[in-house]
Amino acid sequence: MEASARIYVMKSPSRKTQGELCPVRLCVTHDRERRYYSIKEKIKKDEWLFLKSAEIPKVLCESPRGKYKEIKNEYDRIVEEAKGKINDIFPFSFGKFEDEFFRRTSNWDNIITAFIDHIQDLKSEGRFGYASSFESTLRSIIEHHTNRELTYSNRERVDTRYNDYLAVKKLFFSDITPSWLKHFEKWLYKKEKSKSTVGIYMRNIRVLFNLAIKKHKIKVEYPFVEYKPGEAMGRKLALTASQIRLIADYTVNDPIKLFYRDLFMFSFLGNGINPSDIARLKYSNIVGDTIMFVREKTKNKTHQAEITIPISAQMKRIMDLHSNKAVGHDAYLFPILSSKMSEERKYMEIKQFTKMLNKHMREVVNEVGIKERVSSYTARHSWATISKNSGTSTEFIKEALGHSNVLVTEKYLKSFEETTRKEHSEKIEKQIYSHG
Repeated sequence: MEASARIYVMKSPSRKTQGELCPVRLCVTHDRERRYYSIKEKIKKDEWLFLKSAEIPKVLCESPRGKYKEIKNEYDRIVEEAKGKINDIFPFSFGKFEDEFFRRTSNWDNIITAFIDHIQDLKSEGRFGYASSFESTLRSIIEHHTNRELTYSNRERVDTRYNDYLAVKKLFFSDITPSWLKHFEKWLYKKEKSKSTVGIYMRNIRVLFNLAIKKHKIKVEYPFVEYKPGEAMGRKLALTASQIRLIADYTVNDPIKLFYRDLFMFSFLGNGINPSDIARLKYSNIVGDTIMFVREKTKNKTHQAEITIPISAQMKRIMDLHSNKAVGHDAYLFPILSSKMSEERKYMEIKQFTKMLNKHMREVVNEVGIKERVSSYTARHSWATISKNSGTSTEFIKEALGHSNVLVTEKYLKSFEETTRKEHSEKIEKQIYSHG
């Protein structure tokens, strides 16, 4: 959705001045998000920053007269300038617009400011999951830097519209040395962060360093030459075919738990389709007896292979039972998202859907006697390893998972294969050394 700009007069009683004047703002809208900016830096006369209630229709009508025409022309000039800046920004972000329109320069030598700026850009591009990862990293950096835990309210406010994070002692890129990184890593482990989380946080800091040096021309020594963070690889758990059968055969009386169990099975039967893509499926993705879509994870990348999933009998049963009924071609298949939601709201709904799916699946696997910890991605991991162990080619699995090349798939399957080898070795040892 393209960004737009217009003049907005704030007429609500809470916005009016003591003299009952209405503030005039520049309203910029992008992807259903609106931001209001003061035009004090742009206006010729300060008295035009406010209008009396009676003046509003005289200024904003199609053919204003006298002094009202002069005011309207000034507002139009500011709007046209804003539109010109908007047209030059691709992809659009509010941060970039503010820099260009108000001729601001971002203070990228301060790593906290750089994080906030980058998070805002990611959100404006609709990359809310990636932005959330950077928000978590920033929170930990500030807690480590200030030696205080952020309050709950502050944890929800990682944005340039708030000054909470800028009020702390400045932390410059030049302060981030190999020694600082090692100390931060140890501090994260003391906070009981997982190895995967620590790896992701370090990766995010490295991304900021690369942007600071290459894009923002910050002169600083690169600490990642000496400090080498471990690769963030989460533990992938795959269930066996017999364990998946226990989940599929489990009798569910609770309709909510049934919904989440069935969507877990829909994920497994659908070549390991992940929760985000399930939530975003539309009726338009159904082509004959197949589901065709591009993964949300790769939609902005060069590799955008379309995934085709045959609709099996059990998948059709799940669709018939849980899908939205009597809706249009472009409506969402399952009752998780709405077309009226903003992209940020959709991200939050998918996050909540995944959280509830994990919660209910933990209850299901506990009741059927599976001891392993199961999450939404277990369905994807299980489909991949069961397919591999049944003799399916890596090339076929690569296409079904939507990987960019076979090397990615081989790396993905490696952890499963290592687990299988270990279990086989222990089984052989037990047969030899067990007595009685």
